[in-house]
Amino acid sequence: MINTLKERLIQLSNYLSQSEIDLLEQAINFADNAHHGQKRATGEPYITHPLAVCEILLEYKADVTSLISALLHDVVEDTDTPIHEIELKFGEQVSSIVEGLTKVEKGQLEKEEYTAINTEKLLSASVNDIRIAIIKIADRLHNMRTLSVKKIEKKIPYANETIIFFVPLAERLGLYRMQKELEELSFNYLNPPKSKTVQKLINNYAVKFEAIFIKCFDEVKKEGDSLILDLEWNKEPLYRSYCLLLEEHALSDLFSIKVITNAPLLCYTALGIIHRLYTPIEHQLIDNIAIVKSPFLKQLKTKVLINNIEVIFIIQSECDKKMNDNGVFELLKGDLSSSEITTLSNDLIAFELLQRIITVYTPKMDVVSLPKGSTIIDFAFSLNSQLAFSMSAAKVNGQNKPIQTVLNDMDVVEILTTNNNMVKSDWLIYAQTSKAIKEINELLNM
Repeated sequence: MINTLKERLIQLSNYLSQSEIDLLEQAINFADNAHHGQKRATGEPYITHPLAVCEILLEYKADVTSLISALLHDVVEDTDTPIHEIELKFGEQVSSIVEGLTKVEKGQLEKEEYTAINTEKLLSASVNDIRIAIIKIADRLHNMRTLSVKKIEKKIPYANETIIFFVPLAERLGLYRMQKELEELSFNYLNPPKSKTVQKLINNYAVKFEAIFIKCFDEVKKEGDSLILDLEWNKEPLYRSYCLLLEEHALSDLFSIKVITNAPLLCYTALGIIHRLYTPIEHQLIDNIAIVKSPFLKQLKTKVLINNIEVIFIIQSECDKKMNDNGVFELLKGDLSSSEITTLSNDLIAFELLQRIITVYTPKMDVVSLPKGSTIIDFAFSLNSQLAFSMSAAKVNGQNKPIQTVLNDMDVVEILTTNNNMVKSDWLIYAQTSKAIKEINELLNM
């Protein structure tokens, strides 16, 4: 089995140069020897795990440094191999990444403190080299794929940590395929009945949506001629779908049709075609080509009526679709210097991910986790966007407080609402989290 896995990795690495493939083979053998005799909880040889993590990265055509680091990511932590031996054999970049992925000694630390220290170490190291975060996400993905062998008391906290921390991190880095699978695997463990119910709703609506897509494909392609390269339809990840349904979104909001054009400027031409063919819904156009909010989501988004059904269209150029499909890996292509890697990493790891997290409660004792320094405005948007839009006042620990009040750990916050839209431009002064800032901006720009 191990030899078959090794052979598959070499086959998938055919986009690398021969010298890089040779180096990858050396790393495979080095990791195999280092983990010799060790077993996973599944009963498989331990080497199957780093090989699987490497395979996940190969699917994205990752650079050889990332692949080697993935193979060696547990060597220092779980074997007697010192970090200087890795540096000697595979270079400073690989050893630095492996060091960033290696957990600190647990000693007498409590579990919560130990987890917090390792999370801070991971994110701090990722600021210098974003590949550390990427490998950790791939590592988490494979562990989630094999979580079934763990006891139930370990499955739930592990899946919960995945939803709270690793899913947003994957999204921030444009790793949407990993994000989707992490969400679905976690949701299946956290709430199996809800997971099955939502999946059934999605599957049923997918039949109806596919018919709409076939109709649109023919009509848009005919009208767009050569400027429309392709159309495809997508659906939101399972857990994201569940959250949208909780916020009373329609099933149609879980699906979208993506239109691919030759160039970014042609996206606007395609938008005009779609609006001529179908009735646009007012205040539903979001332009993330002119106003870039993420390097991985340069697109136009609109909503139209087709046979009295609301349908979301996403319009992207071919080059931006590649960025959307490959995320941070697209930015890492080519031989980047250490300083260029650090600059890229600083741009992608948002400051709020490095901040200390506080726990805030609703009056019903629902938990909301926020970065330290967050205000009532941030709390409201994190809890429920529709609730935030109509927020008129708030109470903290039973006392009336201005909505710009900075919250403390363990505060209990009650949001008071009206029937009107209460969002004002000065809310942007006090909002600290990216979710609140994004949604306030979108509402003000409508």
